[in-house]
Amino acid sequence: MTMWNDLGEFIVNQCVEQTPINKQIKIEKNQNKISNSSCKIVEIAIGKFFQVSDYLSNFDSIELISTDINPGREDVIFDDITSPNMDIYENAKIIYSIRPPQELQLFIEDIIKNVGAKLIVKPLFNEDLTFNCKMNLKNYKKASFYQKEFS
Repeated sequence: MTMWNDLGEFIVNQCVEQTPINKQIKIEKNQNKISNSSCKIVEIAIGKFFQVSDYLSNFDSIELISTDINPGREDVIFDDITSPNMDIYENAKIIYSIRPPQELQLFIEDIIKNVGAKLIVKPLFNEDLTFNCKMNLKNYKKASFYQKEFS
């Protein structure tokens, strides 16, 4: 399993944790399904890196939306996060971004604050975060990333 699959697995697990108990969801082992639930996840600024989104797309009950200012595939939605289309992010439980440029990080933070979703960010190895909020460093198997909850 790669670091990217580990990050995808962590995101799936966050969907399970954020679903109300009355929906009783579970991940079915080795079947890539989350039972009885729908979890909206949005990736911001996907660029040309699809490993995590491809992993997440294997789960039937995840509504996955990938955005970029220059979509590289038909399944990626155009969005300029400096002037975002907030309809895209509405009701998202998790918003994540892999290697977001520093100049876009404050715009991502604004979106998260408006939506109230959990934020997961995987920066470049040697890059500092420029978010105004405190992000918590997380390690999950082979993946290291930052997370913040806004609610």
